[in-house]
Amino acid sequence: MNMVGTNGNGAVQMIAARNLRVLLLDDDKFTLEFVGDMLLELGVAEVIKAENGAQGLAMLAGMSSQPDILICDLNMPEMDGVGFLMHLGMQGYVGEVILISGAQQHLLPGMDVYSSKLGLIPLGALIKPIARDELASIITRFCQEK
Repeated sequence: MNMVGTNGNGAVQMIAARNLRVLLLDDDKFTLEFVGDMLLELGVAEVIKAENGAQGLAMLAGMSSQPDILICDLNMPEMDGVGFLMHLGMQGYVGEVILISGAQQHLLPGMDVYSSKLGLIPLGALIKPIARDELASIITRFCQEK
């Protein structure tokens, strides 16, 4: 797959140099695989996958250190993205989050404000199907700001 833009390889090198860990939450197995592979191709060192908010919380509880970025789908069974973010906020979790949605796109604009009020750091919101260059742009910006 070709990188978009002239500095594509530079972006991959920058991301790879950061040794990033990403927790990806989505109930759709295709999205988990597709976005997980995309993250690895962009230079992310480790992608941890969860199929819903409850599984995501359990995985976070078992980690010795929190992931660099959370990527969270809004629409999931059992515990949706909003519920997951609310739990994180109640636990005092402070971290960067990228929100994704296919079905509930209308909620995305307000979710950055909601995430901020919970103490999370919104990096951006992406509409499914996720475009590689948009994802690369958000992660590259994260790397530049840290």
